Amino acid sequence: MRKTVLFLMVSLVSKFLIAQGCSDAGFCTMGGIKQSATKTVTKQKLSLQLTNGIGDEDVYVFTPGIQYDNQLNKNWAIQAKLTTNIASGNLGTIAGLGDVLISGSYTPTTKSKWKSTFILGTKLPLNNGDLRKDNKPYPMQYQSSLGTVDLIAGVSITNDKWFFATAIQQPLTGNNKNTFLPAYWANSEANKYAPSNDFYRKGDVLLRAGYTIVAKKKFNLKASLLGIYHLSKDTYIDGNISNKPIEIAGSDGITLNATFAASYTLSSKFSIAISAGLPFIVRDVRPDGLTRSFSFSPEIIYHF
Repeated sequence: MRKTVLFLMVSLVSKFLIAQGCSDAGFCTMGGIKQSATKTVTKQKLSLQLTNGIGDEDVYVFTPGIQYDNQLNKNWAIQAKLTTNIASGNLGTIAGLGDVLISGSYTPTTKSKWKSTFILGTKLPLNNGDLRKDNKPYPMQYQSSLGTVDLIAGVSITNDKWFFATAIQQPLTGNNKNTFLPAYWANSEANKYAPSNDFYRKGDVLLRAGYTIVAKKKFNLKASLLGIYHLSKDTYIDGNISNKPIEIAGSDGITLNATFAASYTLSSKFSIAISAGLPFIVRDVRPDGLTRSFSFSPEIIYHF
């Protein structure tokens, strides 16, 4: 099994340079939906996450975040996360606050080697998805938030080796306040980005299957396949064409990624972790700006 998983990792790296995927609107790393490689050594932990990625048109995206986890008891856990975002590309550099993500998890008591965890959470935007500079609205690839309030619900099933999860993320507030249309820039570079004026992003469903490759006292390594299905086509409005929503062809469908997570315990108080994602099946168009040709996230964890 280990050889099979390692072969899969090598095969996916060979596709890494020519594919783009991810499409994570927040739920891939929430609570029990995430396959974490970090061992739980105390009831509480505080994490500094430094996520890096490359998006459409080689836009570099840096998303630092602070996450708090509390294992309240053997059944209940809570998690809260605050993100910010810096994006830099051919239209310039812009930064802003991201989102607050809050979730609760419940794991029923069982004598089985398999355990189930139920997750319920929300994503709350800290801006409306319309960051701009010199009064020019930026496309979604540069935005620090999708600008919508989302409901997230999921369930995971795990044992010592295997991890399976499914979840749904559904925007509740409709259109965000983004106003980007390429014509506003009168710039050939801007024409390469999808229009997103009054952008309406549809929901996603997630399926994940993971396996623990290495489980040692101090070191853990895990890998998973992560599928995200975008339920229907996103829309935008261009008053020069119509005041009705315009569907974005190719914005629905599946994105499939391989994800990897490794952690190393430094002491009873500190551990470090790295997670990464590589895509190999993608949607034709991802106007929400969540495209990543790779995602790489170092993490420093303080246990207390």
